[in-house]
Amino acid sequence: MHPSLLIWLAVALLAYYLIWGRKGTGLIAREIKERKASNAVMAAYRAGDYALALRNTEELKHGSSKSAHYCFLRGGMLHQLGQFTEAESSLREGLPLQPDNRLKALNYNTLAKVLMDQERYAESLAFFENAGRTWPGRGSNLRGIAEVWLRQGRESSEALENARRAVEIDRSATGLTKELLDQRLGEDLAVQAWAVAANSGDASEVESLVTEAFSLSSKTNPILGQVHYHAGRAYAALQMPEKSREHFRQASEIDPQGIFGRLARVALS
Repeated sequence: MHPSLLIWLAVALLAYYLIWGRKGTGLIAREIKERKASNAVMAAYRAGDYALALRNTEELKHGSSKSAHYCFLRGGMLHQLGQFTEAESSLREGLPLQPDNRLKALNYNTLAKVLMDQERYAESLAFFENAGRTWPGRGSNLRGIAEVWLRQGRESSEALENARRAVEIDRSATGLTKELLDQRLGEDLAVQAWAVAANSGDASEVESLVTEAFSLSSKTNPILGQVHYHAGRAYAALQMPEKSREHFRQASEIDPQGIFGRLARVALS
């Protein structure tokens, strides 16, 4: 092919993609839009501004069509805002749209948390178990099962067994960034601290677990709020009210709009 024809073809293709992208109908433009929208959702989430995060999820829609990613993020933000019925609906809607098993496991896990917060414990356990079958290398699913038992004040030995297994799995987990893996392990350790307090009442072990949990936790508001809340529950189980109240107070201040901030305020009251 003549060199001038090659240059003309390259210029024509570039113009085509630029025009296609500006119209927002091209695949490249759509991917860029989705990436920006996802980043905006997560930035608001990390800051604990779930109302803004929820509004930002609308940028993930393509007209009237909904993707699995949209349904999952929308459901997660609705959960944080305490809008459980809407959160459950969005998460259930996204499940059949999600082809990726790991992402489907995250959807199961979040739906299980929504059900747990509604005290629908049997259903919650079933979805945590679904998450574990779908992504067996993720210890957080077992952590969720432990928390279901702990919230009911039942099966404390089974709760401890699941919490310890969650920590064991997530200590050796790979495939994600160190920050995300550390964050997940920190959440596990905080629930294990609660489970230890509910079983043996070993204050030194609880202190060690809580200290490590905070050393691994990121500055993300909902994660810090969660770890503080679970630490508060651990110290409450040890009958150490001053330490318990301090962690509940910090959870409510760090994550005032989120689910763990609200749970902490209930505990304080």
